[in-house]
Amino acid sequence: MSDRAEQLHTAADEQIAELIGLLSGADEDALHRPCPGRERLGDGSIGAIAAHTAMNYQRIGAFVATGQGRSSRHDHRQQPRRRIPGFLRALGHAPPAHNPAGAHQNEHGGFTAETDPSEIPERLTCARDDLTRIAELTDEQLDRVPAKDSFRFCDGERTLEQVLLGLLKHQEHQVQALRAALTRAR
Repeated sequence: MSDRAEQLHTAADEQIAELIGLLSGADEDALHRPCPGRERLGDGSIGAIAAHTAMNYQRIGAFVATGQGRSSRHDHRQQPRRRIPGFLRALGHAPPAHNPAGAHQNEHGGFTAETDPSEIPERLTCARDDLTRIAELTDEQLDRVPAKDSFRFCDGERTLEQVLLGLLKHQEHQVQALRAALTRAR
């Protein structure tokens, strides 16, 4: 375990804890209100942005679980990985164009108000559990460079630590937008 990995895990865990707290105090009416500045994600509602954010945490957890040992510096012959890991595909997850349950996603992969708001805290709790793997990363793993395009922010040059920092920064922006929208909704 690495101090750097522990800091990354703590940041993710605090974000998710805040988001669960924000959502637990929100009623269904609040979740259907618009989330200013996020109109292009799903239907632009607070609930849709929360669902999108929860799914991104789940994707980050899956990325860490499936990508810990991979590096573009160490194996140039590896095949590019799919954006959605195989075990998630087996559970019915697929890219937006191939998702048979597409009623909950728009053409950009965002979620709509049809997403059951009661599922969001459960998704966040699962993602929180998955993200504990971040704390298990070693300094060597954090210093590896994930294969280009293997996940968001993976450009073949950024280290795993830099990718995770970028992902968590992006997620923090979503949490801030939700915090502001839910504060206005109350």
